[in-house]
Amino acid sequence: MIIKNTVKLNTRIEILTKKSIRDRLLTYFNIVSNKSFTKTIKLDISLTDLADYLCVDRSAMMREISHLKEDGIIEKSGKRITLLIS
Repeated sequence: MIIKNTVKLNTRIEILTKKSIRDRLLTYFNIVSNKSFTKTIKLDISLTDLADYLCVDRSAMMREISHLKEDGIIEKSGKRITLLIS
């Protein structure tokens, strides 16, 4: 149980050390994607909770998700996110 909590905290620290919202989102998506061994992930939390987890403003996060879609880095359909670029 202690090891599990340590891994969760280390993962969160890795994400929060990223400076930009884009980097935090991509790091989070890559970590979740690697755990599930697929490029398509389903968010288990709401977007508001995700913004809180990433310590960013929700509207800024949504704007960055839109930019990621426009840049062809991700595809988003509801709570399903597909990483197009590793």
